[in-house]
Amino acid sequence: MNIKTSPWVKRFDFSMFTAWLFTGLALAVIAITWFGKDFRGYYAAARVLMSGGNPYDYDLVAQVLLQATGEMGNNPYYYPPWFLWLFTPIASLPFQVARTIWMTFNFISWNIGLWRLSEIISWPAKGWRLYTLFTVATCVFAWITWKYEQAGILVFVMIVLLILSIQNQKTIWSGILMALLLIKPNITLLVVIGISLWLLRKGQWRAVLVMVAALVVLFSISTWITPDWFQPFLKKGFGQGLTVVLDGPDRVIALRLNTTLLHWLAAIGVERQFHMLIYGICIFLGVLIFFWAVYRSQSLLELVSILLLISFALTPYALQYDYSSLVIVLFWALSLCVSSNKALGIALLLTGFIFSVIFWQQNIAWGFWIVVALTALAILGMYQKTVKNTNQI
Repeated sequence: MNIKTSPWVKRFDFSMFTAWLFTGLALAVIAITWFGKDFRGYYAAARVLMSGGNPYDYDLVAQVLLQATGEMGNNPYYYPPWFLWLFTPIASLPFQVARTIWMTFNFISWNIGLWRLSEIISWPAKGWRLYTLFTVATCVFAWITWKYEQAGILVFVMIVLLILSIQNQKTIWSGILMALLLIKPNITLLVVIGISLWLLRKGQWRAVLVMVAALVVLFSISTWITPDWFQPFLKKGFGQGLTVVLDGPDRVIALRLNTTLLHWLAAIGVERQFHMLIYGICIFLGVLIFFWAVYRSQSLLELVSILLLISFALTPYALQYDYSSLVIVLFWALSLCVSSNKALGIALLLTGFIFSVIFWQQNIAWGFWIVVALTALAILGMYQKTVKNTNQI
C-alpha cells in the first residue's frame, strides 16, 4: 500500500483540513465578539456618503460614529472615495449586522485566497502539510486583520487574483485589479508601479493602459458624486489620525505606534540618531533591488513577492493588520527551499520564528520582526534557487 494513500494519512489530512477551517472560524468569532475597530470608520463614512455628505469630513463621520456605535474614536476616513462603494450596500443595515457581513466576507475571502495561492505555487501538495501551513498563516496574518476589521485580506485576495489574471492574459481584469489595489497606496503603490514596469518591459502595455483608464473613471465618478471630496485635505490637521490616536475630531489621546522600520528600530533600542541613517541605507538598497527585480525577474510570483517585501520594509505608514499580503512571500520563499533538506530545515525554523512573534511581541511595532524574518527567508530561497540553477547547467 502506498503510504501517501493509506487510510491513516487520509484521516490525518482531513483532520488538519478541519483544524485549519475551525481555527479560522474560532478566531473570526473571537474577533467579532471581543474586538473590532476599523469597520466603524468604513460604516460611518459610507453612511455620510449615502446622505450626500463628504466622507473625508471627520466632523460628519464622528457624529455618525457616535450615533451608530456610541463613541467617536479614531476613525477618520483616508481611503480613496470609491472604496466606500463596497460598503454602501450594507451601510443602511444595523451596525452589528453590517459588521457580521463584513467579517463573513473576510473569512471566506481569506480561505479562498489561500486556496488559490496554493494553486499558483503548487507547494506543498494538498494534504496535512499544506493545511498546517494554512493554519499557521491564518494565525499570523489573518487573525490581526480580523481583530481590527481591516482591509488587508481584501488587498491580499486582489493581489492573488491579479497574478492569476496576468498569467491567464486577462488584460482588462489585470488593469482593473491594479487600479483597485491602490485603495491602500501606502503598501501597494510600489507593487503596482513595479508590476506596471515589468509588464511594459514585456510589451504588455494594454493592462497598464486599462489601469490608467480605470483610475480616471473612478476619480471622475467620485467627483461627480461628491464634487468637493478633496476639500478636507486642505484643512490643517487632516492627516493627524495617522500619527496620533483621536477620540473625535478635536481630542488627541495618544501617539500611534506603527509596524514600520523606524518604529521597530525604536522598539528594539537603537539610538534615535541612527534611525534615519539606517532608513536611508534601506531605501537605497530597496531602490536597487526594486529595479533589479523589475528588469531581471522572469517569474511574476517572484516579482510580486520581492515588491511586497520592499514595500513593507520601506513604507512610512503600515500596521501589522496590513501584513496579510505577506503570506504570498512566505509561500513563495518556502517553495524555493524544498530542493535541500538543510535549507528547508532552516526555512521551517524561520517560519516557526514568524509564528512565534504573535505570542511574545510587546506592541504592534514588534510585528516588524515578521518582515525581518521573511527577508531572511527570501534571501535563503533566492540563494537555493541560484544553487539549483547552477547545478543544472
